Amino acid sequence: MVGTAVNYAEIAFDEHVRARQEARGVGNRVDDSGAAGSELDPRDVKLIRQARMFMMATVTGTGWPYVQHKGGPAGFVTVSPDGTQLMFPDFAGNRQFVTAGNLDRDDRVCLFFVDFATRSRVKVFGHARTVDASDDPDLIEKLRDLGDRRITSVVERAVIVEVTASDANCSKQITPRWTREEVDERLDLYRADIASLKDELAAARAEIAELRGR
Repeated sequence: MVGTAVNYAEIAFDEHVRARQEARGVGNRVDDSGAAGSELDPRDVKLIRQARMFMMATVTGTGWPYVQHKGGPAGFVTVSPDGTQLMFPDFAGNRQFVTAGNLDRDDRVCLFFVDFATRSRVKVFGHARTVDASDDPDLIEKLRDLGDRRITSVVERAVIVEVTASDANCSKQITPRWTREEVDERLDLYRADIASLKDELAAARAEIAELRGR
């Protein structure tokens, strides 16, 4: 069940966290306004929609946090127009069903997205529910459609997350990384520049040869 919307600090900063902040002299510098409410910032929406992976934390029955990697093609995570809901297909995994089982009991989640190329990250607190593929095949088909391409992997369920709060923080200690497609795209630009320079060089040589022959 979706609870009352609160901001990120109200979820993440309890008295122990704030005591640490004060002890380190950063209490007055920590942004606890926002790191926003239940509506994602447009920049965060862009990062999430381009993501190929993220980490998702749930709560086990013994009270321990459980983190699982979720991955797929760019665009596999959709964001509602108002930025208050995330949805993604859940593919066949290790068959332990820890995340799915946790959500059957406790719907609280935290999602962690990183864009390594821009060294950006966003954390999302929310309430999640699952919808089995057999219960709503139309929804699964909708999630398969990425516009210019289609997800063909086996989708066991959809996961729908109602955003409670989010925060995008610093890029420290994030090592820049690029996908093969991003590297190839950059190399194609360099190759085009090299080809253009070769053509210019060949034309200049031809002109010099012509001048010498006169």
